[in-house]
Amino acid sequence: MSGLSTGTKIAYIVIGIISCIAGIWLFMYPGVEEQVLGMVMGWLMIFYGIMAICSYFAADALKPILKFNIWIGILLIVFGIVLLSNIHATMNFLGILVGIFLIFDAALSFWLAFELKNTGMKGWGWILFFAICTAVLALFFFFNPGESGYLLTILIGAMFISEGAVDVSIGLFAM
Repeated sequence: MSGLSTGTKIAYIVIGIISCIAGIWLFMYPGVEEQVLGMVMGWLMIFYGIMAICSYFAADALKPILKFNIWIGILLIVFGIVLLSNIHATMNFLGILVGIFLIFDAALSFWLAFELKNTGMKGWGWILFFAICTAVLALFFFFNPGESGYLLTILIGAMFISEGAVDVSIGLFAM
C-alpha cells in the first residue's frame, strides 16, 4: 500500500524541522516582542495550512485518512491571515485560539495514528506519542489562556516543537 508521496514526506519533514527550530528559538528568547511572536505564528499557520491542503491532494492510499486536512488547512490559513492583519488584537485571545486548535489537532493526530495502525503502517506509535504530548500542551493553553509574556511564549515554543515532532514522524513513518 502506498501512502504519502516522497515530495509530501519531505515537505512534512521540512515544515516539522522549521517548526522545531521556531520552538527552540522561542525557548531561547522568551521575551520576544508581541509583534514578532504574532508574525512568526501567523506565517507558520499559513505554511502549515498550505502543507495540510497539499498533503491531501498528494496522498494516494492515505487520501481517505487525510480528508480533514483540507478543512484544517483552510482554518489555519484564515487564522494566519487574521493574526497577521491585526496582531495586537489577536494576541489578546491567542492562548484560547491555540488551545482550541491544539485540542482538535491532537484529536486528529490520535485518529491518524490509529488509522495508520489499522492499515498496517509502522511508526504509528510515534505519531500517537506526539499526539499525547500535543494534547497535554493543549490543556495548558486551554486552562491558562490569560497567561502572557514569558509563559505564553514558552508554551507556544513547546507547541511548535510538539507540532514539528508530529510532522517529522508523519514524514518518516507514514509510508
